[in-house]
Amino acid sequence: MNDEQLEHWLDRLAAGDQEAMEEIYRMTRRKVYGTVAVLVSNKEDVNDIVSEIYCQLWRALPGYDRSRPFHFWLNGIVIRQVSSWRRQLWRRFRLTDKTSRLSEEPHVETPDEALAGNELRQDVRDAINKLPYKLRVAVIYRYFYEYTYDEIAELLAIPPGTVKSRVHLALKRLRAKFDTQLDGEAYPNVYSRKH
Repeated sequence: MNDEQLEHWLDRLAAGDQEAMEEIYRMTRRKVYGTVAVLVSNKEDVNDIVSEIYCQLWRALPGYDRSRPFHFWLNGIVIRQVSSWRRQLWRRFRLTDKTSRLSEEPHVETPDEALAGNELRQDVRDAINKLPYKLRVAVIYRYFYEYTYDEIAELLAIPPGTVKSRVHLALKRLRAKFDTQLDGEAYPNVYSRKH
């Protein structure tokens, strides 16, 4: 998708064209679904959250500053909707039995082909999904979207140093998992200190 195409569809959407919303959805859905699927632990909620993201996109479009990148703005909506979902989940969690909440979690296939594929990619994806939410968000936006630390800081409304710390800690945890064994062969962990 090029920016000229996107601008055309955004103009049509601002004018109330339903076809434009469908086209913008088609152009952006893979990244949005992929991001949400990685950020939320209950895969049954992915479709609901994505629907809310596109409803919010529709409502917030008049306030969109066209001098800024559209995908960055859209990711701001993604973060706000996932955060809202997490708050709602916490409220539900407090009201229900913990064991029923933490039991079986069905697997939902995502349309994001970039994260699917060979076994190693699946292992990496699983390891990222097991990271705490704050670390997972930082890693996804740093390496999946290739945002700068400053851009991530703006999206998350935190200092850039905090973003760097979270990315560093996430990478440290991922390295600890994958440095010890890769493709069945043991490798020494170069990050551990020798005493």
